Amino acid sequence: MSWSIERKLPLLVSALLLIVGIALLSVGYGEVRRAARQLADDRLTRADSAIANLFQTAQQRTRLTTLAKDSALAAFLTQTTRRSRSRNLVLDAMRRIVTDTLSNSALELLDTAGHALLRTGRFAAAPSVLSVLAGDSTVVGPLLRRDTTLYYAAAAIIRRDGRLIGSVQQIARVNLNERTRKALTGLAGGDVAYLLGNMAGDPWTDFETIIPAPPLSVRTSQRPIRYERGEAKRAAATVIPGTPWSVIAELPSRRILAPARAYLVTMAPIAALIVLIGAIIAWWGSHRLTTPLREVTMAAEAIAEGDLDKRVDVYRRDELGRLAASFNIMAEHVARSHHRLEGEVARRTEALEGTNAELESFSYSVSHDLRAPLRAIHGFARILLDDHKTQLDPEAQRLLGVIDQNARRMGQLIDDLLAFSRLGRKEIAAAPVDMHELAQGVSEDLRRSEAEQRESLDIRIDPLPPALGDRALLRQVMSNLMQNAVKFTRGKDSARIDVGSRPDSGQTVYFVKDNGAGFDARYADKLFGVFQRLHRAEEFEGTGVGLAIVKRIVQRHGGRVWAEGKVGEGASFFFTLPAAEKPAAEKANARSG
Repeated sequence: MSWSIERKLPLLVSALLLIVGIALLSVGYGEVRRAARQLADDRLTRADSAIANLFQTAQQRTRLTTLAKDSALAAFLTQTTRRSRSRNLVLDAMRRIVTDTLSNSALELLDTAGHALLRTGRFAAAPSVLSVLAGDSTVVGPLLRRDTTLYYAAAAIIRRDGRLIGSVQQIARVNLNERTRKALTGLAGGDVAYLLGNMAGDPWTDFETIIPAPPLSVRTSQRPIRYERGEAKRAAATVIPGTPWSVIAELPSRRILAPARAYLVTMAPIAALIVLIGAIIAWWGSHRLTTPLREVTMAAEAIAEGDLDKRVDVYRRDELGRLAASFNIMAEHVARSHHRLEGEVARRTEALEGTNAELESFSYSVSHDLRAPLRAIHGFARILLDDHKTQLDPEAQRLLGVIDQNARRMGQLIDDLLAFSRLGRKEIAAAPVDMHELAQGVSEDLRRSEAEQRESLDIRIDPLPPALGDRALLRQVMSNLMQNAVKFTRGKDSARIDVGSRPDSGQTVYFVKDNGAGFDARYADKLFGVFQRLHRAEEFEGTGVGLAIVKRIVQRHGGRVWAEGKVGEGASFFFTLPAAEKPAAEKANARSG
């Protein structure tokens, strides 16, 4: 798939629109959720306060306090005889608060020992006496439980002349039923639930059934708090004044978050539609913008492939139209320059062919015209030495030997130069070459030619991978390097030559190492130049062209050559060649193995 600007631009714009849409939806959802929670908290707080006011016992405590101050009760408690008259007065006063027929409440007159002396109302609970602190007139006790019934007690003390003589205690049942719960829920709008219970803990009720006490953190929190009761809820707690009770108003979190979810349901399709419309517009604009650029690109590719007559149609007057016009002008200049260059190349080629012809003629002259005088010098020198040696004094014989030696060296130099010059014109016949077999053949030739050094010469050839190249030229490379190693190890008691290889990034590095005379590493770059020598001719023979031939052959094969060495410690020559492909059968065997 081609990721062109025409595709990238719409994707980029769509991605930006999607990011912006998601960001706006997230921010909007967060704001709506925060506002909904704030409204819910305010609503819970107001509902909690309202229900707390509804359950206040101030009126009940006032009635009990007034009853406790009635003189008839004090008279009844202090009289030991003739209580029948005051008894009726006391019962009449008690019935004004709790009638005898009332089934959800009872009112008792107690002596100091807690014994019930008089009673009104029909609600019966476990016998208990509510403790009233000294100095208090009326106190409301905690909620109590009997099976599925909740009740509480409220008591007021009776004093006479500052002395405690008894108390009145009202016991009332809390009505728990579905109607009560729904009635209270309806007061807050139908979705707020109320819980009532003791601040200290159980029992608690939702006004329909008795439930476990909410967590302490909820009962004592000064602000709305989130907790789990069947589902996630948010609740606000308020202490009912004058009692040890607490009332909690709670609202399900799903109801609180409903506006935020509605916002997402409404706005998400709108945001998706905006992103879709933006992507379509971006694609249309990108197509309109990149069409001229694509035409210019295709024209440039055609020109790069050689079609110099390719041009771009100019049909716009904006920057893209000016770009197309400029491209056409540039293409005209390129075409003219190309035609001029082709003419210049043709002229240079013709001149080069003439120069090559002259070089061929020069090579012929060198190989024939120069060789004839050299052969004459060499021949006459040998005649004088062989036929007239007795007539010559020792100095003349020595001088004739020098002439003969230099004539032979000049002939070898001419042969090496001709071989070096022919390398540039020789076509390379590339084919897989068995480098190990080639090195073995060169080694055997050297052993035969170096009879005097055969006993002390140790040539070790490691398994060599095949290479891709011209076999005759690569044999010359290996022969020149190994002859060089043999030459510079003469005189060594234990001459050693190592031939090996190692892989190197798709190519193979071959090397020839010796323990001979070596060379100064500072002059390693001069080794591969024509006529460059680091040793005197009297020490080691040679023309200084062999390594230059090695470098020329390796470079023509696409490789490189270098050398390492130290004086008196030997030298190592390295060259790289392309690795040859393994035969199909060998590959199959390697995979199966």
